[in-house]
Amino acid sequence: MNEYSLDDDRHWFNARQYERGDVQIYADIREQGGGKYKVYIIDLSRSGFRMQSVTYIEVDKTVFLTIPGYTPLVGRVAWHAGELYGCEFKDRLHVAIYDHILKSFPSLRQRK
Repeated sequence: MNEYSLDDDRHWFNARQYERGDVQIYADIREQGGGKYKVYIIDLSRSGFRMQSVTYIEVDKTVFLTIPGYTPLVGRVAWHAGELYGCEFKDRLHVAIYDHILKSFPSLRQRK
């Protein structure tokens, strides 16, 4: 099994249309028809997000992400590697919402 880190950019999903911003967000995620649990959002773009979760989620599953202070966002798990998951939003985030989330939950780590 390959080991992946939070800084790993080897996924096909990284060929993205929108800029990705580093964040630190402890959020809730719920699978369609399932219970909710905590995840850690590592980065965010207008089209999706990368998260860390100890709970397994199948690729192509519909998920509902709740960031504190925001209404749930509908997405789909696009890829999975260890505890890391890449998800795409059903509807792109409005630029003002995206900017507000980045300002509200800045990352302390620096991208290499």
